[in-house]
Amino acid sequence: MCIATPVKIKKVEGKRAFIADGREVDISLVQNAKTGDWLLCHANLAINKVEENEAKEILKLNKMCAHQGV
Repeated sequence: MCIATPVKIKKVEGKRAFIADGREVDISLVQNAKTGDWLLCHANLAINKVEENEAKEILKLNKMCAHQGV
């Protein structure tokens, strides 16, 4: 199963965003993405913007599931 992962934008150049872990993601599907925004990304493609609290909750749940072997 594949899931979208929340990431925070560190820098934007055109239709590319650079995120905290050094990866580059395509932001052409997300309107008005800017530095500091949180995105849901799958396979280096941003599919939606999310609020910071929502992104952090998703990351927390992902971590819990990984520890439980889900």
